[in-house]
Amino acid sequence: MALPPGFWILASAQGLMAAGYAISFPFLAVYLSSHRGMPMPWVGFFLAGSMLVSSLAQFIGGEVSDAVGRRKVMVWSLGLRAMLIAVIAWAVYARLPLWVIFCVHPVSMFIGSFFDPAARSWVADYTHPSGRMKAYGFLRMGTNAGWAVGPALGGFLAAGSYSLMFFVTAFVTAVCAVILSASVRDLPGLAKGRLETPGFSGAAAALSDGAFLRFCAFSFLMSAVVSQLVVTTSLYSKAYLGLEERQIGLLFSINGLMVVFFQYFVTRLLEGRRITAGLAAGALCYAAGYLFFGYAPSFLLAAAAMAVVTLGELAVSPGMQALGANMSPPGEKGRYLGVHGVFQQVGRSAGIFVGSNAVGLLSPVFREGPWYIIAGLAVLACLGFVSLGRRLTREQDGLRTLPLPPSAPIEAAEPV
Repeated sequence: MALPPGFWILASAQGLMAAGYAISFPFLAVYLSSHRGMPMPWVGFFLAGSMLVSSLAQFIGGEVSDAVGRRKVMVWSLGLRAMLIAVIAWAVYARLPLWVIFCVHPVSMFIGSFFDPAARSWVADYTHPSGRMKAYGFLRMGTNAGWAVGPALGGFLAAGSYSLMFFVTAFVTAVCAVILSASVRDLPGLAKGRLETPGFSGAAAALSDGAFLRFCAFSFLMSAVVSQLVVTTSLYSKAYLGLEERQIGLLFSINGLMVVFFQYFVTRLLEGRRITAGLAAGALCYAAGYLFFGYAPSFLLAAAAMAVVTLGELAVSPGMQALGANMSPPGEKGRYLGVHGVFQQVGRSAGIFVGSNAVGLLSPVFREGPWYIIAGLAVLACLGFVSLGRRLTREQDGLRTLPLPPSAPIEAAEPV
Protein backbone atom coordinates (compact mmCIF):
# COMPACT_ATOMS: atom_id res chain seq x y z
CA MET A 1 0.00 0.00 0.00
CA ALA A 2 1.66 3.21 -1.21
CA LEU A 3 1.04 6.30 0.88
CA PRO A 4 1.82 9.88 -0.21
CA PRO A 5 4.70 11.76 1.46
CA GLY A 6 2.13 14.01 3.11
CA PHE A 7 0.87 11.04 5.13
CA TRP A 8 4.19 10.62 6.91
CA ILE A 9 4.35 14.35 7.56
CA LEU A 10 0.85 14.20 9.05
CA ALA A 11 1.81 11.19 11.18
CA SER A 12 4.94 12.98 12.43
CA ALA A 13 3.01 16.16 13.16
CA GLN A 14 0.40 14.21 15.10
CA GLY A 15 3.19 12.60 17.10
CA LEU A 16 4.63 15.99 17.96
CA MET A 17 1.18 17.35 18.75
CA ALA A 18 0.42 14.38 21.00
CA ALA A 19 3.68 14.89 22.87
CA GLY A 20 2.81 18.52 23.49
CA TYR A 21 -0.72 17.69 24.59
CA ALA A 22 0.43 14.86 26.87
CA ILE A 23 2.89 17.12 28.68
CA SER A 24 0.08 19.02 30.38
CA PHE A 25 -3.53 17.91 29.89
CA PRO A 26 -3.30 14.46 31.56
CA PHE A 27 -2.37 16.37 34.72
CA LEU A 28 -5.14 18.97 34.54
CA ALA A 29 -7.42 16.85 36.73
CA VAL A 30 -4.65 16.42 39.31
CA TYR A 31 -3.92 20.18 39.23
CA LEU A 32 -7.55 21.13 39.79
CA SER A 33 -8.14 18.60 42.58
CA SER A 34 -4.79 18.60 44.39
CA HIS A 35 -3.55 22.18 43.88
CA ARG A 36 -6.78 24.18 43.62
CA GLY A 37 -8.90 22.09 46.01
CA MET A 38 -11.63 21.22 43.50
CA PRO A 39 -13.67 18.13 44.57
CA MET A 40 -13.23 15.08 42.32
CA PRO A 41 -16.89 14.95 41.21
CA TRP A 42 -16.67 18.60 40.14
CA VAL A 43 -13.44 17.91 38.23
CA GLY A 44 -15.17 15.09 36.39
CA PHE A 45 -18.21 17.23 35.64
CA PHE A 46 -16.07 20.06 34.27
CA LEU A 47 -13.86 17.88 32.06
CA ALA A 48 -16.83 15.83 30.84
CA GLY A 49 -18.71 19.05 30.05
CA SER A 50 -15.73 20.38 28.08
CA MET A 51 -15.63 17.22 26.01
CA LEU A 52 -19.38 17.30 25.49
CA VAL A 53 -19.19 20.87 24.19
CA SER A 54 -16.44 19.86 21.80
CA SER A 55 -18.44 16.93 20.41
CA LEU A 56 -20.46 19.27 18.18
CA ALA A 57 -17.22 20.31 16.50
CA GLN A 58 -16.73 16.76 15.22
CA PHE A 59 -19.80 17.01 12.97
CA ILE A 60 -19.18 20.63 11.98
CA GLY A 61 -15.51 19.93 11.28
CA GLY A 62 -16.39 17.03 9.02
CA GLU A 63 -18.92 19.09 7.06
CA VAL A 64 -16.51 22.02 6.72
CA SER A 65 -13.65 19.76 5.57
CA ASP A 66 -15.91 18.32 2.83
CA ALA A 67 -16.60 21.87 1.67
CA VAL A 68 -13.32 23.80 1.93
CA GLY A 69 -10.72 21.01 2.17
CA ARG A 70 -9.03 19.00 4.89
CA ARG A 71 -5.81 21.02 5.09
CA LYS A 72 -7.45 24.37 5.87
CA VAL A 73 -9.51 22.88 8.69
CA MET A 74 -6.50 21.13 10.25
CA VAL A 75 -4.27 24.21 10.14
CA TRP A 76 -6.80 26.70 11.48
CA SER A 77 -7.89 24.32 14.22
CA LEU A 78 -4.35 23.88 15.53
CA GLY A 79 -3.45 27.56 15.22
CA LEU A 80 -6.44 28.80 17.20
CA ARG A 81 -6.10 26.07 19.79
CA ALA A 82 -2.46 27.02 20.41
CA MET A 83 -3.52 30.55 21.33
CA LEU A 84 -6.22 29.31 23.71
CA ILE A 85 -3.85 26.90 25.46
CA ALA A 86 -1.46 29.82 25.98
CA VAL A 87 -4.28 31.61 27.80
CA ILE A 88 -4.75 28.57 30.07
CA ALA A 89 -1.00 28.56 30.75
CA TRP A 90 -1.14 32.22 31.79
CA ALA A 91 -4.15 31.54 34.01
CA VAL A 92 -2.20 28.80 35.80
CA TYR A 93 0.95 30.95 36.07
CA ALA A 94 -0.86 34.01 37.45
CA ARG A 95 -3.18 31.81 39.54
CA LEU A 96 -6.18 33.55 38.05
CA PRO A 97 -9.68 32.60 39.26
CA LEU A 98 -10.73 29.14 38.14
CA TRP A 99 -13.56 30.58 36.05
CA VAL A 100 -10.92 31.62 33.47
CA ILE A 101 -9.93 27.99 32.92
CA PHE A 102 -13.59 26.95 33.05
CA CYS A 103 -14.34 29.34 30.15
CA VAL A 104 -11.26 28.87 27.98
CA HIS A 105 -10.77 25.10 28.22
CA PRO A 106 -14.13 24.13 26.64
CA VAL A 107 -13.54 26.59 23.78
CA SER A 108 -10.05 25.12 23.27
CA MET A 109 -11.51 21.61 23.17
CA PHE A 110 -14.19 22.73 20.70
CA ILE A 111 -11.72 24.36 18.31
CA GLY A 112 -9.26 21.46 18.61
CA SER A 113 -11.93 18.91 17.77
CA PHE A 114 -12.22 20.26 14.22
CA PHE A 115 -8.84 18.63 13.53
CA ASP A 116 -9.75 14.96 13.98
CA PRO A 117 -12.50 14.47 11.35
CA ALA A 118 -10.48 16.48 8.83
CA ALA A 119 -7.35 14.39 9.43
CA ARG A 120 -9.25 11.09 9.33
CA SER A 121 -10.96 12.14 6.09
CA TRP A 122 -7.62 13.17 4.57
CA VAL A 123 -6.22 9.69 5.23
CA ALA A 124 -9.37 8.03 3.86
CA ASP A 125 -9.07 10.11 0.66
CA TYR A 126 -5.68 8.57 -0.09
CA THR A 127 -6.23 4.92 0.96
CA HIS A 128 -8.23 1.91 -0.21
CA PRO A 129 -10.78 0.45 2.27
CA SER A 130 -8.74 -2.73 2.78
CA GLY A 131 -5.62 -0.68 3.62
CA ARG A 132 -7.11 1.84 6.02
CA MET A 133 -6.57 -0.32 9.10
CA LYS A 134 -2.84 -0.25 8.36
CA ALA A 135 -2.83 3.48 7.54
CA TYR A 136 -4.62 4.43 10.75
CA GLY A 137 -2.32 2.06 12.62
CA PHE A 138 0.71 3.97 11.35
CA LEU A 139 -1.00 7.20 12.35
CA ARG A 140 -1.51 5.79 15.86
CA MET A 141 2.19 4.92 16.02
CA GLY A 142 3.07 8.54 15.39
CA THR A 143 0.56 9.78 17.94
CA ASN A 144 1.73 7.37 20.60
CA ALA A 145 5.39 8.08 19.99
CA GLY A 146 4.50 11.54 21.27
CA TRP A 147 2.29 10.11 23.99
CA ALA A 148 5.23 8.02 25.21
CA VAL A 149 7.45 11.07 25.68
CA GLY A 150 4.95 13.73 26.78
CA PRO A 151 3.57 12.37 30.08
CA ALA A 152 6.99 11.44 31.44
CA LEU A 153 8.27 14.96 30.73
CA GLY A 154 5.05 16.45 32.09
CA GLY A 155 5.35 14.42 35.28
CA PHE A 156 8.77 15.94 35.96
CA LEU A 157 7.66 19.46 35.02
CA ALA A 158 4.62 19.16 37.31
CA ALA A 159 6.90 18.98 40.31
CA GLY A 160 8.16 22.50 39.54
CA SER A 161 5.75 24.40 37.33
CA TYR A 162 2.30 23.50 36.02
CA SER A 163 2.18 26.70 33.97
CA LEU A 164 5.35 25.77 32.07
CA MET A 165 3.68 22.51 31.04
CA PHE A 166 0.85 24.39 29.33
CA PHE A 167 3.15 26.97 27.73
CA VAL A 168 5.14 24.13 26.15
CA THR A 169 1.91 22.55 24.89
CA ALA A 170 0.83 25.82 23.27
CA PHE A 171 4.20 26.24 21.53
CA VAL A 172 4.26 22.68 20.18
CA THR A 173 0.68 22.95 18.89
CA ALA A 174 1.59 26.14 17.00
CA VAL A 175 4.63 24.44 15.46
CA CYS A 176 2.42 21.59 14.21
CA ALA A 177 0.08 24.08 12.54
CA VAL A 178 3.01 25.59 10.65
CA ILE A 179 4.31 22.15 9.57
CA LEU A 180 0.96 21.05 8.16
CA SER A 181 0.37 24.37 6.45
CA ALA A 182 3.66 24.10 4.60
CA SER A 183 3.71 20.39 3.81
CA VAL A 184 0.25 18.77 3.44
CA ARG A 185 -1.91 19.08 0.31
CA ASP A 186 -5.46 17.86 -0.32
CA LEU A 187 -6.38 15.42 -3.06
CA PRO A 188 -7.52 17.65 -5.96
CA GLY A 189 -11.17 17.82 -6.85
CA LEU A 190 -12.72 16.51 -3.62
CA ALA A 191 -13.60 19.80 -1.92
CA LYS A 192 -17.11 20.93 -2.87
CA GLY A 193 -16.05 24.59 -2.88
CA ARG A 194 -19.17 25.72 -1.05
CA LEU A 195 -20.02 25.68 2.63
CA GLU A 196 -23.57 24.82 3.54
CA THR A 197 -24.80 25.54 7.04
CA PRO A 198 -24.39 22.24 8.92
CA GLY A 199 -27.72 20.96 10.15
CA PHE A 200 -29.36 17.93 11.64
CA SER A 201 -30.58 16.81 8.20
CA GLY A 202 -27.05 15.77 7.21
CA ALA A 203 -26.57 13.80 10.41
CA ALA A 204 -30.03 12.24 10.05
CA ALA A 205 -29.21 11.15 6.51
CA ALA A 206 -26.03 9.43 7.70
CA LEU A 207 -27.80 7.74 10.62
CA SER A 208 -30.60 6.47 8.39
CA ASP A 209 -28.13 3.71 7.51
CA GLY A 210 -29.01 1.12 10.17
CA ALA A 211 -25.58 -0.53 10.21
CA PHE A 212 -23.82 2.82 10.57
CA LEU A 213 -26.18 3.79 13.41
CA ARG A 214 -25.35 0.55 15.24
CA PHE A 215 -21.66 1.18 14.69
CA CYS A 216 -22.00 4.66 16.20
CA ALA A 217 -23.89 3.27 19.22
CA PHE A 218 -21.23 0.63 19.93
CA SER A 219 -18.51 3.25 19.37
CA PHE A 220 -20.21 5.37 22.06
CA LEU A 221 -19.86 2.50 24.56
CA MET A 222 -16.28 1.78 23.54
CA SER A 223 -15.31 5.45 23.75
CA ALA A 224 -16.69 5.62 27.29
CA VAL A 225 -14.32 2.79 28.16
CA VAL A 226 -11.34 4.26 26.31
CA SER A 227 -11.77 7.64 28.06
CA GLN A 228 -10.84 6.15 31.44
CA LEU A 229 -7.19 6.08 30.40
CA VAL A 230 -6.37 9.66 31.41
CA VAL A 231 -8.72 11.33 33.89
CA THR A 232 -10.13 8.39 35.89
CA THR A 233 -6.84 6.51 35.89
CA SER A 234 -4.86 9.52 37.13
CA LEU A 235 -7.40 10.37 39.86
CA TYR A 236 -7.59 6.75 41.05
CA SER A 237 -3.79 6.37 40.96
CA LYS A 238 -3.27 9.48 43.06
CA ALA A 239 -6.03 8.84 45.61
CA TYR A 240 -6.07 5.04 46.02
CA LEU A 241 -2.84 3.60 44.63
CA GLY A 242 -0.66 6.27 46.25
CA LEU A 243 1.29 7.01 43.07
CA GLU A 244 3.16 10.27 42.52
CA GLU A 245 2.77 12.46 39.43
CA ARG A 246 6.06 11.08 38.09
CA GLN A 247 4.79 7.50 38.35
CA ILE A 248 1.45 8.44 36.79
CA GLY A 249 3.35 9.98 33.88
CA LEU A 250 5.36 6.76 33.49
CA LEU A 251 2.13 4.74 33.26
CA PHE A 252 1.03 6.86 30.31
CA SER A 253 4.50 6.55 28.78
CA ILE A 254 4.28 2.76 28.98
CA ASN A 255 1.02 3.01 27.07
CA GLY A 256 2.58 5.21 24.40
CA LEU A 257 5.76 3.14 24.01
CA MET A 258 3.81 -0.08 23.62
CA VAL A 259 1.78 1.42 20.80
CA VAL A 260 4.95 2.64 19.09
CA PHE A 261 6.68 -0.75 19.25
CA PHE A 262 3.74 -3.13 18.82
CA GLN A 263 1.12 -1.30 16.69
CA TYR A 264 2.68 -2.44 13.42
CA PHE A 265 2.83 -6.09 14.48
CA VAL A 266 -0.72 -6.12 15.85
CA THR A 267 -1.97 -4.45 12.67
CA ARG A 268 -0.20 -7.09 10.58
CA LEU A 269 -1.70 -9.81 12.79
CA LEU A 270 -5.20 -8.41 12.23
CA GLU A 271 -4.66 -7.76 8.53
CA GLY A 272 -6.85 -10.03 6.42
CA ARG A 273 -9.30 -10.50 9.29
CA ARG A 274 -12.58 -8.74 9.92
CA ILE A 275 -12.15 -5.37 11.63
CA THR A 276 -15.12 -6.13 13.88
CA ALA A 277 -13.36 -9.26 15.19
CA GLY A 278 -10.35 -7.16 16.19
CA LEU A 279 -12.61 -4.59 17.85
CA ALA A 280 -14.34 -7.30 19.89
CA ALA A 281 -11.01 -8.79 21.04
CA GLY A 282 -9.71 -5.34 21.93
CA ALA A 283 -12.80 -4.58 24.01
CA LEU A 284 -12.19 -7.72 26.08
CA CYS A 285 -8.58 -6.64 26.70
CA TYR A 286 -9.86 -3.29 27.96
CA ALA A 287 -12.26 -5.06 30.34
CA ALA A 288 -9.56 -7.33 31.76
CA GLY A 289 -6.92 -4.59 32.00
CA TYR A 290 -9.08 -2.03 33.79
CA LEU A 291 -10.39 -4.63 36.25
CA PHE A 292 -6.81 -5.70 36.98
CA PHE A 293 -5.84 -2.03 37.45
CA GLY A 294 -8.50 -1.58 40.13
CA TYR A 295 -6.87 -4.27 42.27
CA ALA A 296 -3.22 -3.31 41.58
CA PRO A 297 -1.36 -3.04 44.93
CA SER A 298 1.85 -1.56 43.49
CA PHE A 299 3.25 0.50 40.64
CA LEU A 300 4.61 -2.58 38.86
CA LEU A 301 1.24 -4.33 38.82
CA ALA A 302 -0.48 -1.10 37.78
CA ALA A 303 2.00 -0.96 34.89
CA ALA A 304 1.15 -4.57 33.98
CA ALA A 305 -2.55 -3.68 33.96
CA MET A 306 -1.80 -0.69 31.73
CA ALA A 307 -0.03 -3.06 29.33
CA VAL A 308 -3.19 -5.21 29.04
CA VAL A 309 -5.29 -2.07 28.44
CA THR A 310 -2.86 -1.02 25.72
CA LEU A 311 -3.27 -4.36 23.94
CA GLY A 312 -6.93 -3.43 23.62
CA GLU A 313 -6.05 0.01 22.31
CA LEU A 314 -3.81 -1.49 19.61
CA ALA A 315 -6.84 -3.15 18.04
CA VAL A 316 -9.63 -0.73 18.93
CA SER A 317 -8.30 2.69 17.98
CA PRO A 318 -7.22 2.10 14.35
CA GLY A 319 -10.08 -0.38 13.91
CA MET A 320 -12.81 2.14 14.75
CA GLN A 321 -11.23 4.76 12.50
CA ALA A 322 -10.89 2.34 9.59
CA LEU A 323 -14.40 0.93 9.96
CA GLY A 324 -15.91 4.42 10.10
CA ALA A 325 -14.10 5.40 6.91
CA ASN A 326 -15.11 2.16 5.16
CA MET A 327 -18.79 2.71 5.94
CA SER A 328 -18.70 6.28 4.58
CA PRO A 329 -19.86 6.91 0.97
CA PRO A 330 -17.44 8.64 -1.44
CA GLY A 331 -17.78 12.42 -1.24
CA GLU A 332 -19.34 12.31 2.24
CA LYS A 333 -16.49 10.98 4.34
CA GLY A 334 -16.18 14.21 6.31
CA ARG A 335 -19.89 14.11 7.18
CA TYR A 336 -19.94 10.44 8.18
CA LEU A 337 -16.68 10.58 10.12
CA GLY A 338 -17.87 13.78 11.78
CA VAL A 339 -21.10 12.11 12.91
CA HIS A 340 -19.13 9.11 14.14
CA GLY A 341 -16.79 11.51 15.93
CA VAL A 342 -19.74 13.06 17.76
CA PHE A 343 -20.71 9.66 19.17
CA GLN A 344 -17.10 9.02 20.17
CA GLN A 345 -16.71 12.41 21.81
CA VAL A 346 -20.02 12.20 23.69
CA GLY A 347 -19.02 8.68 24.76
CA ARG A 348 -15.72 9.99 26.09
CA SER A 349 -17.54 12.78 27.92
CA ALA A 350 -19.99 10.34 29.50
CA GLY A 351 -17.13 8.00 30.40
CA ILE A 352 -15.14 10.74 32.13
CA PHE A 353 -18.22 11.88 34.04
CA VAL A 354 -19.15 8.37 35.17
CA GLY A 355 -15.59 7.28 35.90
CA SER A 356 -14.45 10.32 37.87
CA ASN A 357 -17.67 10.47 39.89
CA ALA A 358 -17.47 6.74 40.59
CA VAL A 359 -13.93 7.22 41.93
CA GLY A 360 -15.09 10.10 44.12
CA LEU A 361 -18.36 8.57 45.34
CA LEU A 362 -18.16 4.77 44.97
CA SER A 363 -14.48 4.04 45.67
CA PRO A 364 -14.64 5.28 49.31
CA VAL A 365 -17.17 2.48 49.90
CA PHE A 366 -16.03 -0.15 47.36
CA ARG A 367 -12.60 0.85 46.07
CA GLU A 368 -12.61 -1.30 42.94
CA GLY A 369 -16.28 -0.66 42.11
CA PRO A 370 -15.71 1.86 39.27
CA TRP A 371 -13.66 -0.65 37.31
CA TYR A 372 -16.44 -3.23 37.39
CA ILE A 373 -18.70 -0.66 35.75
CA ILE A 374 -16.10 0.08 33.06
CA ALA A 375 -15.41 -3.61 32.43
CA GLY A 376 -19.14 -4.23 32.00
CA LEU A 377 -19.37 -1.50 29.35
CA ALA A 378 -16.40 -3.03 27.51
CA VAL A 379 -18.09 -6.44 27.42
CA LEU A 380 -21.28 -4.88 26.02
CA ALA A 381 -19.23 -3.16 23.29
CA CYS A 382 -17.56 -6.49 22.48
CA LEU A 383 -20.93 -8.18 21.95
CA GLY A 384 -22.09 -5.23 19.85
CA PHE A 385 -19.11 -5.42 17.46
CA VAL A 386 -19.61 -9.17 17.04
CA SER A 387 -23.24 -8.62 16.04
CA LEU A 388 -22.30 -5.72 13.72
CA GLY A 389 -19.88 -7.93 11.80
CA ARG A 390 -22.78 -10.03 10.56
CA ARG A 391 -24.36 -6.97 8.89
CA LEU A 392 -21.37 -5.60 6.96
CA THR A 393 -20.00 -6.37 3.52
CA ARG A 394 -16.54 -7.87 3.21
CA GLU A 395 -15.07 -4.58 1.98
CA GLN A 396 -16.68 -2.57 4.79
CA ASP A 397 -15.22 -4.99 7.34
CA GLY A 398 -11.72 -4.59 5.93
CA LEU A 399 -11.54 -7.67 3.68
CA ARG A 400 -10.59 -7.60 0.04
CA THR A 401 -13.56 -7.85 -2.33
CA LEU A 402 -13.83 -11.32 -3.84
CA PRO A 403 -12.83 -11.48 -7.55
CA LEU A 404 -15.75 -11.04 -9.92
CA PRO A 405 -16.63 -13.73 -12.47
CA PRO A 406 -15.31 -12.90 -15.99
CA SER A 407 -18.82 -12.14 -17.22
CA ALA A 408 -19.72 -9.84 -14.34
CA PRO A 409 -19.79 -6.06 -14.97
CA ILE A 410 -17.04 -4.04 -13.32
CA GLU A 411 -18.22 -1.01 -11.37
CA ALA A 412 -16.18 2.11 -10.93
CA ALA A 413 -13.88 1.87 -7.93
CA GLU A 414 -13.80 4.39 -5.15
CA PRO A 415 -11.07 6.99 -5.78
CA VAL A 416 -7.98 6.64 -3.61
